[in-house]
Amino acid sequence: MKKILLFIACTITFLGCEEYLDKVEDSTGMTADDVYTDYLNFRKFEDRMYKDMHNYLSAGDYTYIAALCDEGYLGPGWETMPTAQNGDWLRSYNTGQALQFYGVWRAWESIRIINLSLENLHMLTNATQEQIDQLKGQAHFMRAWYYFEFLRRQGGMPYITYSFKGSDNFALPRLSYHETALQIAADCDTAAGLLPVRWDTQNIGRPEKGSAMAVKAAALLFSASPTNNPSNDQSRWELAAQASWDLLSTLGPSVTGGNSRYKLLECKGTDRVEYRIPGNDTIYRTINFTGGFDSIFLYQPFHDEIIWEHYPSSYDAGMYTVFTVPSLSGAGVIQGFTPSANFVDQFETANGLAIEDDPAFNDQNPYVDRDPRFYHSILFNGVRWTSRTGRYMELYEGGAERQPSVYYAYSGYMARKFWGKNVDQWSGARPPFNHTIYFRLADILLQYAEACNEIGGPGYTLPGATLSAEDAVNMVRARVKMPPVNSMYLNSKDNFRARIKNERAVEFFLEGKRLFDLSRWGDAHKIKHKQLFADDFTHNPSAPTGYNISRASAPFATYTFEQKHYRWPIPLKDALMFEAFEQNPGW
Repeated sequence: MKKILLFIACTITFLGCEEYLDKVEDSTGMTADDVYTDYLNFRKFEDRMYKDMHNYLSAGDYTYIAALCDEGYLGPGWETMPTAQNGDWLRSYNTGQALQFYGVWRAWESIRIINLSLENLHMLTNATQEQIDQLKGQAHFMRAWYYFEFLRRQGGMPYITYSFKGSDNFALPRLSYHETALQIAADCDTAAGLLPVRWDTQNIGRPEKGSAMAVKAAALLFSASPTNNPSNDQSRWELAAQASWDLLSTLGPSVTGGNSRYKLLECKGTDRVEYRIPGNDTIYRTINFTGGFDSIFLYQPFHDEIIWEHYPSSYDAGMYTVFTVPSLSGAGVIQGFTPSANFVDQFETANGLAIEDDPAFNDQNPYVDRDPRFYHSILFNGVRWTSRTGRYMELYEGGAERQPSVYYAYSGYMARKFWGKNVDQWSGARPPFNHTIYFRLADILLQYAEACNEIGGPGYTLPGATLSAEDAVNMVRARVKMPPVNSMYLNSKDNFRARIKNERAVEFFLEGKRLFDLSRWGDAHKIKHKQLFADDFTHNPSAPTGYNISRASAPFATYTFEQKHYRWPIPLKDALMFEAFEQNPGW
């Protein structure tokens, strides 16, 4: 009888050839009947479909996605990162640790496992109906998930729902972007009808009903967005808004009519940062701000804002090293991520205004009275962060954290968001839980707001819903005690669209969304999103921070993003395999 393995470890191509499709490594001695008829064996086999989930925060990914857009920069300690930053994305598939590229593309192998599982589910003899539904629901969800990963990178794909045999036709044409999004939505609908609302504690991290509803909403939003909807077909925005509202009204908080399976994590209490102002007499200042936002990402093993995440990475003690520099934790291959100063500018003032719109904002005293998410996300010059007494961040030129060398902070800022307090070379403290979140409730609220604004403007409420676009954004802001969107931004779709984009930028900083957002909006090629600037600091004892602060006249990095980069290339060996499987334009 034909043998089957519990893990399929083939060299991956798109569909490969008969050798790939039929290759089964006879490593366990188990027959197909042994696997497909027994529940535990079947589940072990199917669970292999999770192996290609991409951890966008992994220190082992040398194509770190936050360093491919205006969020920030990682220096060229290895050829892989500069290759991707310079736009040579075809080559990126063949460079070491380019997990954002070949690590995601190899998910075709997992899709084959999914299709085999669905085809053989009828063979199970010792499973309950609930267990069968859970296996089926997870398979449909993970197929949708991997196709969503392809969709937001390479675009439309052949949507393969069966395992190929040697005699099958492999030369399948690619579907359009929207056709692929609809197939993803259909798989998500099936999954949502089968998956539990909440797993028990032994199965935390598996996709739930809400995970499927979130992926559906995101796929439809991407299909409605300008890059993928050049005619601005309003029906696509309506589909996206409805999908987001379906999740909110079913599983969201009570204010949206849901059962409160998912809730915004409440920000309780007050946090503070202390910073040093050098001068004739050193001054120490304290800034108080709304606390708790960091608990979305750190410290807790799970909570009710998370809808879908890369749960195994919660225990990864090394992810924070990307954000450190050698002066704080020794050297590493991927280290020294530095947010661009132009991105830091997107954090509003505490008055709820863009810094350029707030007459109270002082660019020589820029750290005070900012959106609380600024303090949860950004480390600035002079702030105390380490466990070492008397140690303050030196982010001025030549300071301990800003040396003219790879792995150091280039911009005058560092990232705090995924870096637990007092985790450094002096404390020896183990990093806390660290969540790599794909979707959380705030994302669904902002997706709903974006789609509603495109349909009818800031005040538009989807028929049957109870929130307007403006209301949804204000819910996200209110959590961190930010004021509602100012009326000056509510007088047109265009102005409110700009604030939604800004809200997504600061709310989801470093959460793997920025490059994809810029791409679907058609903004990624614009020079302001490709150039990364630093702030320079000149010591002046009479200045509010002890330094004169000025924006560098030239960018310290400029990324390559052209029109062709809106559709990532298909690896060359796969694009040349079949004429029907077309390469994306420009590659």
